Amino acid sequence: MDIDRLLARLLLQRGIADPDQARSFLNPRLEDLHDPFLMRDMQRVVERVERALREKEKILIYGDYDVDGITSTVVLRRALEMLGGKVDFHIPARLEDGYGLQPDVMREFALKGFSLIISVDSGVRAFESCRAAREAGADLIVTDHHTPAETLPEAYAILNPKRFDCSYPCKDLAAVGVVFKLVQALFQRSGRETVLPHFLKLVAIGTVADIVPVVGENRIIVKYGLQGLERPNNLGLQELLVGAGVEGPVGLSDVGFRIAPRINAVTRMGGGREVVDLFALSDRRQARRLVEEMNRKNDARRGEEERILEEIEDRVAERPQDFSKRFLVVAGRDWHRGVIGIVASRLVDRFHRPVLVLSVGSENTQGSGRSITPFNLVESLDRHASFFQRHGGHPMAVGCTLQVSDLEDPRLSELSAALNDHADQHLDDEDLVPRLKIACELPAEAVSLGLCRQVERLAPYGVGNPTPVFASRAMPVAAGPWLLKERHLKFQVQCNGSRVDAIWWKNAQAAEGLSPGSPVDLAFTLGRQFFQGEESLQLTIRDLHA
Repeated sequence: MDIDRLLARLLLQRGIADPDQARSFLNPRLEDLHDPFLMRDMQRVVERVERALREKEKILIYGDYDVDGITSTVVLRRALEMLGGKVDFHIPARLEDGYGLQPDVMREFALKGFSLIISVDSGVRAFESCRAAREAGADLIVTDHHTPAETLPEAYAILNPKRFDCSYPCKDLAAVGVVFKLVQALFQRSGRETVLPHFLKLVAIGTVADIVPVVGENRIIVKYGLQGLERPNNLGLQELLVGAGVEGPVGLSDVGFRIAPRINAVTRMGGGREVVDLFALSDRRQARRLVEEMNRKNDARRGEEERILEEIEDRVAERPQDFSKRFLVVAGRDWHRGVIGIVASRLVDRFHRPVLVLSVGSENTQGSGRSITPFNLVESLDRHASFFQRHGGHPMAVGCTLQVSDLEDPRLSELSAALNDHADQHLDDEDLVPRLKIACELPAEAVSLGLCRQVERLAPYGVGNPTPVFASRAMPVAAGPWLLKERHLKFQVQCNGSRVDAIWWKNAQAAEGLSPGSPVDLAFTLGRQFFQGEESLQLTIRDLHA
């Protein structure tokens, strides 16, 4: 293939050994997107939507409050409006409504004359809500990507590649990916296929934010979506990128750590509709004001997150044995429900085991869980469904609601014991040890900007296509170390005759033992940084030994 030997090695490590497969992987094309009508119920859904468009029915999009749900709502709303639809949307209140579709909302909008309701990012387990919509005289179409139960609810139709009776080739679409397939089908039938690429910017944001595998169709979506984000036409998106401090080529880290948290912050901190409306604004000043408010809410979200983590750290110091269990269940009184998912992620990073964080309120308890690769979290909750009013999600992330309003309620300790029994059966001590997989060892003189560009041909990275981690031994420290904002470590190393910046985020304590002229063993990823129009190599440290 006339490619660098290292790139060939990295492809082989990803199970790609055939030249044609490698060409397709390195050069994903929009033409390789699957036929949307391969998805179960797609024909039925398209015909129902087309009838609603012809007969000017009122269509409601029932959204969801995370980035995947928000972008799904924006994409579907815009597409249906382009096709002449009479469309409104509903974003559930994260703090009050909790996870999943609400039967009362179905009845409310059916009474308002909405004869077609399309859910996004939820509904595949919403048995009661599907029944409520049908009884109220509305057709409910579910578009979702979460794992179904053993039976499906009685909706008008269900688009979900994870359906057991669906043979769609890409099973790992985000919710916004499922919505995009519906839009693709509608636009194919209406002769508007040429505008499809314009939707990929928002589809990529939702896909990256939901941490689905970036392989197959998702790889195509993310690649073209990130490219489009470098020059968006949408005014709201332009202002969001500026407000998030995103400049130059847009990468997954920009989406994951700058763009997505600001979208999420609106609903996490009590907002809703405004974040959807941002992408429909034509007034730049109004868009800028809204992005400034998103930044303020994101700062407030960080404050709430740190407050809860500090409270948990106090518990770790007082009762460390509670945090050595295989499944951590951590509950607090009135913890901010908008941030418990992030707290769960932080605890998984810290303790490397499945975590369920519960916020106990005066009426009920809402929870958010995150897991590690060997442990299927939604399956674990399924096995203990009697504890929950509602629950659902993925193997790696779940949401749930419990009828518990007291921290001393024995059901909390019973839930913890049950989940730990299940974890004891499926996890061993080896699973609880975090491991860093090294792609290969490189001499310092081989580390260069040119090598970085070669390796970047594997991007976009994500689950299923991880960023390659390299190791170099006895690499000379050229300057530093310095602390950035008292949290991050920065120093320079000597590579290929040049000084190269090396940064270890949130690991300022690792500065001990580093000094100019001393050798250091490094595990790192390769990246590029841009400053005043100049491009340079930067190493992101994953581990070191001084």
